[in-house]
Amino acid sequence: MTKPVDDPAVSGFEIGTDGIGRLVAGFDGTEPSWDALSFASGIARRNGAWLVVASVMSVGGLAGLSAAGVVAEAEAGRELAEQYRADVAKVLDPLGVRWEFVALAGDVPTELEALAEQRHADAIFVGRSSSRAHALAGSVPVRLVRHARRPVVVVP
Repeated sequence: MTKPVDDPAVSGFEIGTDGIGRLVAGFDGTEPSWDALSFASGIARRNGAWLVVASVMSVGGLAGLSAAGVVAEAEAGRELAEQYRADVAKVLDPLGVRWEFVALAGDVPTELEALAEQRHADAIFVGRSSSRAHALAGSVPVRLVRHARRPVVVVP
């Protein structure tokens, strides 16, 4: 019988073993994402953990755009991500939190989980959704809680 890839004996990684090592915080500049970042950064600071701040540009709305429209949207996304990185740096650098910023594009819950898997994160932090439309379509926090392979902390 072969062992699954996520078996600690095979991969050498086990979530939560020997304390918290790395956390992922989803960030999109909204008030709930600032709340999640604040909570995650406090936990990272107190535990000496590395914090990966992830901004994911949803690409669902790009399907109807021309090639030039997609390029323009991608450039706008890069500029917004750079602004987010600068804003996050102003908050995290004075705290002494070890962190990195990652800008991604795709389905937000899928990309956050994939990043957490790649970085061997112990948990993912996101802010609660404030949109009523998400109650019908399914919010990022709800989809993450249902499908993630590690703890998801939804910060109110």
